[in-house]
Amino acid sequence: MKILTENLAETLFILGIAMLIIEVVVLSLSTIILFMLGSALILTAIGVYIGLLSPDILDAVLAVAILTAVLTAGLWKPFKSLQEQRDDSPVTSDLVGFTFVLAQDVSPESQVTYQYSGIEWRLVSAVPLSSGTKVRVSEVAVGEWFIEAF
Repeated sequence: MKILTENLAETLFILGIAMLIIEVVVLSLSTIILFMLGSALILTAIGVYIGLLSPDILDAVLAVAILTAVLTAGLWKPFKSLQEQRDDSPVTSDLVGFTFVLAQDVSPESQVTYQYSGIEWRLVSAVPLSSGTKVRVSEVAVGEWFIEAF
């Protein structure tokens, strides 16, 4: 324990880096508080290292608490808006463009499936298609292929 208190700046810096690594790598910025705590630990370590803060554990804990609160209050909204951004672009798949010949008739109300790569895909078509028609997958959804005549 004595080695940690004698090298307080280095200890705080290592703890801060560890918090940031856990937040970014493991949690993917899902809990913003660990990011703020890690940043506060690093800023406090810099303050202790350059002499702005005394190398005392009580002062360091107080500085970390205040900096965490200030960083959280100042950066909460920007980080929250980063988390809420979504990509609404359609999902692309390597299955789009796959062609095959229908073994059964397919219509908008039918429940026809096609076995591919060990999965039973439900075939969905906006227009009736007869068996023997060569079709192409135009869109993929969970368990469904949207097909059109090729």
